[in-house]
Amino acid sequence: MGKASTVSSLLCCPCRCLFCGVLSCLFSVLTCVFFSAGLVALVLYLLFRPHIIRATAVSADLSAFTLTPQTWILRYNLSLAVQLHNPNKRIALHYLDVAAHAYYEGQRLADAGLPDLFQDTGETSPLNPEFAGDAPLVGGVAAAGFRREAAEGATFSVDVKISAHMKLRLWVITVPGPKTQIDCPVRIQRRNATDDGGARPPPEFHPTECRVWF
Repeated sequence: MGKASTVSSLLCCPCRCLFCGVLSCLFSVLTCVFFSAGLVALVLYLLFRPHIIRATAVSADLSAFTLTPQTWILRYNLSLAVQLHNPNKRIALHYLDVAAHAYYEGQRLADAGLPDLFQDTGETSPLNPEFAGDAPLVGGVAAAGFRREAAEGATFSVDVKISAHMKLRLWVITVPGPKTQIDCPVRIQRRNATDDGGARPPPEFHPTECRVWF
């Protein structure tokens, strides 16, 4: 009985040692990989010091924004000028599949495609989405909100959201970046189209900082 146990131990120990050695080696390799990746990420962060982009709605024109009674069809003509600033000193940005979406009372009115954009380090670039057409307002709450704002000086709360896929250029290397979301909630006074045939300039617009997240 003792001899059989000794033989079994002699046969099992090498296998056990081999298995433990493989696990130990695998653990060491994974630890080294994660440590190296973290170190590289830290070095790149300290080297490039990435900063989040800044977006500002600098001007807007709402030449038409009227609601048809009973049918609740909203007719709109809106243009917005957004200044996009890249504060990074070593990272240039590519914006691909850029699109803008206009919302009123939480309901999407229209979409507008925008051209792809390359932004060098420290550069400020314009984005100029335009929306024109008509869309139904669903629900009495949205129509009531329109009537309230129309009575309060015809200044309307419109939300313009801009999305884009981003690529980062680090010197000569281009790497995929995050999907960028820009949210510009603006208050715009409707232009009085009854005066001078609509030839008057747009009402004064106060620049608005947009929210940016990824």
